[in-house]
Amino acid sequence: MGINLFDILMLIFTVFIFFGIIRSAKAKNRFAVGFGVVSLAVFLLSDFLIFYL
Repeated sequence: MGINLFDILMLIFTVFIFFGIIRSAKAKNRFAVGFGVVSLAVFLLSDFLIFYL
């Protein structure tokens, strides 16, 4: 099975979303923070499913 390019890209996008939430919080953009939190939850769930199942 192993790790392929898609798995690595999913991890990179997850990290980008996390840093985007931090930057949006510093700019006090509540909509962007909320959207980022939902996106981060979806990506973390998908990362979990990719690597542990």
